[in-house]
Amino acid sequence: MIKTQYPYVDEQGTEFPNLIRTYSDEGKIIIQVETGHEYEEAVDTYPCKYTYIEKEDPDPEPEPEPNEPVEE
Repeated sequence: MIKTQYPYVDEQGTEFPNLIRTYSDEGKIIIQVETGHEYEEAVDTYPCKYTYIEKEDPDPEPEPEPNEPVEE
């Protein structure tokens, strides 16, 4: 799920009231809808003019069939 943090607080604990952080709480890549750019997280000026969606997980690759033994 897409989450936001406002105001943005950096790793040192400094609060930035003019910034907003957008991220996925499931660790997925987020996509900026207006541009198609992909991010692990995005920090934008507030109010944010962009919208974000989570990138869908690709369908898992099918498991290869095990080789059947060859009868001689």
